[in-house]
Amino acid sequence: MPEPEQIKKKCLICVKARAETDEPGFETGIANEVVFMEINKPVLNNLYSSCQEVFLPVLANPLNQMGWSELVTKDLMDKLHSFLAYTYVTIGQVKGMTMLPLPPQDVTQSEKTSSKDKAAILETAISHWTRQIKAELKKDPENVLKNQNHPDPLAEVEFWRNKSDNLNSICDQLASERIKKVLKFLEQNKSTQTSAFSKLQREVQLARIEASENYKYLQTLEDLFGQLCDSSLDLSEVADLFIPIMHTILLIWTYSSYYNTPARLLVLIREICNAIIKQCRNHVDGDKIFASIKNEDPGEAHSKLVLATDVCAKFKDAYYEYKGKSKNQWKISPNALFLRLDAFAERCQDIMQLTGTIQQFNKLSKIEIGNTKGKTMSETIKTIFTEFEQTINNFMTVNYDIMNIENAEFEDDFFKFRNRTKELDRRLASVLTQSFDDCDTIIGKFKLLESFEGLLTRAIIQEELERKQVNLLELYRQDLKTVSSIFQEGRVLVEKVDENAPISSNMPPIAGAINWSYGLFERIKEPMERL
Repeated sequence: MPEPEQIKKKCLICVKARAETDEPGFETGIANEVVFMEINKPVLNNLYSSCQEVFLPVLANPLNQMGWSELVTKDLMDKLHSFLAYTYVTIGQVKGMTMLPLPPQDVTQSEKTSSKDKAAILETAISHWTRQIKAELKKDPENVLKNQNHPDPLAEVEFWRNKSDNLNSICDQLASERIKKVLKFLEQNKSTQTSAFSKLQREVQLARIEASENYKYLQTLEDLFGQLCDSSLDLSEVADLFIPIMHTILLIWTYSSYYNTPARLLVLIREICNAIIKQCRNHVDGDKIFASIKNEDPGEAHSKLVLATDVCAKFKDAYYEYKGKSKNQWKISPNALFLRLDAFAERCQDIMQLTGTIQQFNKLSKIEIGNTKGKTMSETIKTIFTEFEQTINNFMTVNYDIMNIENAEFEDDFFKFRNRTKELDRRLASVLTQSFDDCDTIIGKFKLLESFEGLLTRAIIQEELERKQVNLLELYRQDLKTVSSIFQEGRVLVEKVDENAPISSNMPPIAGAINWSYGLFERIKEPMERL
C-alpha cells in the first residue's frame, strides 16, 4: 500500500480474501473473493466516511441483526459509535483543530429509544465536549515554551493564530443546529449539565476574543520575527532588529487589552532570546570553532564569539531601555527573562577563554631564550607547548557541540582543560623567573619579558612576575646611580678640558659633550619607558 503523501488524488486497492490455491483461478469463483477499494490522501477521513456511510448503515439494518440478542446489538452499536467519535476527534487533532463529535442520529432520533436513554447519551456527548473545550482553553504559550525545544517568537504568533482559529471553529460548531437541539432537549429534560455548559460557552467566547486580539497585535511583529529567525541574516545585522522589535512590543503593551501582562511578556522575551541564541549558533558552532583551531586560526573563532556576546548584550540593553520607557511597568525578574541568554553568553566567554589561551600559547613555538641557561629553558618551553597541543587535541575529541548550553558535559571537560593549563602556567612561570634571574642586564630582562608578550597577562604568570617588579626597580635604581656617577665624573673632566674627558677625538668639545650626555640619557630612557 502506498504512503498517504504519495497519493495525489485517489488510489485503487485490490485485496485477496484468501491465499492462492492450486484450484483454477477466476473460473472457480475466486474472483468473487477479490475486494476492490478506493482510498484518498486523507486516510483518516476515508476511514471515517467508510465507517459512517457503509458499515454503520449495514450493521444498523434490522435485517442484518436477525439472530442477535438485544445485549449484543447494543454493545456492538455502542462500540461502533464510540469508534466513530474517537476517529472524528483524531481527524481534528491531525488538523490541529478541536472537532466536537456529534451523538448518533440513529439513536437519538429513534422512537424506540426512551427520553431517559436519549438524555444519558446526550449528557455523555456534552461531557466529552466539555473535556475537549477545557483542554483547548488550558493551552498557554508558556506550555509551548516548556514542551517544545526552545521555540522562537514565530511560535508565539503561530500559537495565537491556531488558538484563534480553533476557538472560532468551536464557536461555530456550538452554534450549529444539531448542538442547539441537543442543548434544548437536555434543558427541557432539566439536565444538570446545561448550566455548567452554558458557563463554559461564555468562557469560550471570552477566550475567542482574547486570542483573536492577541493574534491581531502579534501580526505587527511577524515580519520582524521572520527576519530575526532568518538563518541567512548576518550576525552583525541581528542587533539592528532589537530596537524596532522592542518598540513594537511597547506599543502592544500600551494599546492591547490582553497582551499586557508580565506572563505574556516573559514568554515572548524568552522566545526572542531563543532566536538570538539560534542565530549565534548558526554563525559560530562547535564544529566551526574546532575547524578554526585546526587551521591554526583561533583568532577567527575568537572574533565571532566576541560578536555573539556583543549581540546578546545589545538585546539586554534594548530591553532595559524600553523597560524604562514603559515607566517600569515591566516588573519581571531579569533571571527569569535572560536565564538562557546569560547562560549562552557565559558559554561564549568560556570558549573565548579557550581560544584566547590557544592564541597565547601558540607564541611559545617561536620563543628562544639566551644566556647561560637558554638552551635548557628553550627545550622546557617546547615541551610545555607540545603538552598544551595535546591538551587541546584531547579537548577537541568531545562528541557534542560545545555551544549547546543544554549539554552539561562541557562543564566537566572545560574544568579539566583549565586545571591542565593552570599546571602549564605554573611551569611556564618557573621557566620565566629562572630565565629572568639568569639575565644580568636590565635591558636583557625587558627583552625576555617582551618575548613572552601576551602570556604575561595570565593570572599565575602575572602573580609570579609581580614579585620580580621590586628586583627590576632596584636594578634600575642601581643603574641610575651608576649613570649619575659617570656623569658627575665625566662632567668634571669635560669642564677641565682634560685629555681623559669622555669626548670622541673626532668631535669638537661642546658637540662631543652633548653627544656623550645624550648617550647617558638614552641609557636610562629606554628602561624607564619599559617600566
